[in-house]
Amino acid sequence: MTYDSTEARGAILARLRHTLAGPRPIFRDRSEPSAPPTAPTAVTHADGERRSLAKQFGAQLAEISGSYEILEDAAEAGDRLVQLVKEWSAEVGAAADEVPEVLSWAARALPGENLAEFLEESGISLFVPEDLHDESTRARAARAKVGLTGADAAFASTGSIVVASGRGRSRAASLLPLRHLLLLPMSRIYPTFESWLYTLRQEQALGSYLRVSGQIVFITGPSKSADIELNLTLGVHGPRAVHALIFDDAW
Repeated sequence: MTYDSTEARGAILARLRHTLAGPRPIFRDRSEPSAPPTAPTAVTHADGERRSLAKQFGAQLAEISGSYEILEDAAEAGDRLVQLVKEWSAEVGAAADEVPEVLSWAARALPGENLAEFLEESGISLFVPEDLHDESTRARAARAKVGLTGADAAFASTGSIVVASGRGRSRAASLLPLRHLLLLPMSRIYPTFESWLYTLRQEQALGSYLRVSGQIVFITGPSKSADIELNLTLGVHGPRAVHALIFDDAW
């Protein structure tokens, strides 16, 4: 039996012509209005008011080797942030008069007002690299023991967060240091991933969010790696610890 490529090509093209000539084209006419977003069908589940969702998020994060605290407001979260950074710096042998340096997002990308000024006054320096093209910048970022970021969204049902990189939002801050410190307002916590997407579509904000984001990453707890015998190790390809400072931003 011989294979006739010309005959096969003709058959394929004939099927395409028949399909395109039909009454229902493959591609929707752009002039048609887009369908309104339907209620999300979620794979996982969580519900409740904002503080309940915060507790559910924290519980899920703890289940996957992360940790969390729920604080009253941004000011209390800032105080706790300073305390943790200084404690962790002391653990790695930093001198008492040494200024801890945190690999961070830019202040404008972090939740809370005047955070950078507050941290500087408290003896903590924020290192915000524009990029990692320069060898000295990469070396400085690699020395950081703590990374500080916010999150675009968090999901109570899984303990996951969404982090989009861009100007002033270096991906390295949530990837390189062994400890990732997350500042999370309760308003950013959604029941599920699907409910977040539904909200973006309702607000007609999904397209612009995707356009301005350099890279969108979903993070679920610390970095986890396992060998062929399923021995789990934390912190091989990312942070060994993820600690969320969840605060109420309704005030």
